[in-house]
Amino acid sequence: MQELLNEAIIPMLNDGLISMRRVSDLISIKEFIDRVSTKKYIEDKDADQLFQRYGVLPSVITWGDYFQTDLASSLLVIPDEEFETVLDTVRFDIMSSQSIFSGKGKDFFSWVEDTHVKIMIQEKSEYTEEEEEILHLKILMDYYLNLGIVDRFTESELLWYSSYDEAKAV
Repeated sequence: MQELLNEAIIPMLNDGLISMRRVSDLISIKEFIDRVSTKKYIEDKDADQLFQRYGVLPSVITWGDYFQTDLASSLLVIPDEEFETVLDTVRFDIMSSQSIFSGKGKDFFSWVEDTHVKIMIQEKSEYTEEEEEILHLKILMDYYLNLGIVDRFTESELLWYSSYDEAKAV
């Protein structure tokens, strides 16, 4: 049976630190990320080794688990409206990573990696707009590669995503 809410979040829920609105959002982000990811946060063989060693499975196995627990704990103090905005940003970035990197060759991935390293070596306190975009592109590339993102987006998610392009064009 698949858990909708990771067991690591239950104490926060029991202590009244998480609203039902936020619980719904956390379930939604987990479902979304697990649906579009082809890789796990912890591979089955590694989880089995941990079980053999400690007698329990880790509670964070999928990337959906990871995002759900990380967002729940790290953003505990912000209002629900801001929390929803963060989740929308995560969804947008996941969808953007698939849109940008799907079908790209090794040269593009290498260019992003190399350019990112060149920027980071400079150790600036401020970056140009172009440098900021490349730093963000590296994050999107990491999402794409580490999560193994594929286009399993729903029609409503695609409409929501395309609405940003339409708004930008206006």
